[in-house]
Amino acid sequence: MKTVRRPLLLGLYPEELTLLVACLFLDFVEYLLPPLLAPHVGDVLDFIGLVFAVLAFSWLGFITLLELIPGFDVIPFFTITWFAWYMMRERRLETELEEELERWR
Repeated sequence: MKTVRRPLLLGLYPEELTLLVACLFLDFVEYLLPPLLAPHVGDVLDFIGLVFAVLAFSWLGFITLLELIPGFDVIPFFTITWFAWYMMRERRLETELEEELERWR
């Protein structure tokens, strides 16, 4: 038997909200810290963010590889990756629900 979970905030489940906050934090740190620190710190943060994105979003996390290109740091790739993951996840869940409903008919 499965339990029914309710969305917490903005219609997002806890794991979705946690990943969104982590992505927003990575994008925020990307904007704030590197100008204040040495140039290589930004590259280290990009690499750490890339590893996080690949672990969290699987193959879709490779979108954040664009963070390593100089000058592309102004685009919030972590948040864009989360949004793409969320949309694909919602489509997959909707398809699974439709298939389950078809089995019940």
